[in-house]
Amino acid sequence: MDESKPHTQDLLPSLAKIARGTSILFWGLPTTLIVAVMATMSNWTDAAFPMGMLLPPVAFGMLWYGLLLFEVFQPQERIWQNSLFQAKLWGLVNLGLSPFLHWHHRAPDEVYFRAAIWLLALAFIFYLMALNKVLARLSAMLPDETLRVESQLFSKMNRMLLSMIPVGWGLMFVLPLIDDPPVFILGLLKFIMNMRPWLFMAFVLVPLSMSMSLLWKTKESIYASVFNAGR
Repeated sequence: MDESKPHTQDLLPSLAKIARGTSILFWGLPTTLIVAVMATMSNWTDAAFPMGMLLPPVAFGMLWYGLLLFEVFQPQERIWQNSLFQAKLWGLVNLGLSPFLHWHHRAPDEVYFRAAIWLLALAFIFYLMALNKVLARLSAMLPDETLRVESQLFSKMNRMLLSMIPVGWGLMFVLPLIDDPPVFILGLLKFIMNMRPWLFMAFVLVPLSMSMSLLWKTKESIYASVFNAGR
């Protein structure tokens, strides 16, 4: 009698939810980014749906629900559950602030709405950082050694890139407040303003794409471990 089979059968329901959660997160990340950008730049949500303001909450709700499916896996592991709790907390913050995307587009001159959008963008960055930490913790409990090494490497790289965004925002807000700033400070501020599209690609799109890659590889690793468990 293979003693690993009962243990594998006990894990199958939780592994199935992990695989489902990684799929939701994989498709939810680009969907949320597209909805967030389009909700602030165009009227396509209002034209397509009378209740267009519900699209951002639905998109951000996918990112929270995907993590919610993870909590049934290894509930006794405190470190894993703590990292998962932090990611879910940031997901709730994103969900709560998501309606301001629609409201800010309808009233762009409202200072309160603009501040909420900046807070949402910052919370989304922290969500991505927490998500990468969750993926690193998850890979450590899976049998795929290649996935474990890649997750540890790329999740750390993603968190490092994402952590530079709050620093850059802080510089953009602080530098203009300096009276009679030196020439190099003015040059640095001008460089940041001119390079914003490229900085967005380097510090947001690259970590986002690598996070999606880790999610896909995690799902494939779970499927491979389940189907090969009986061999």
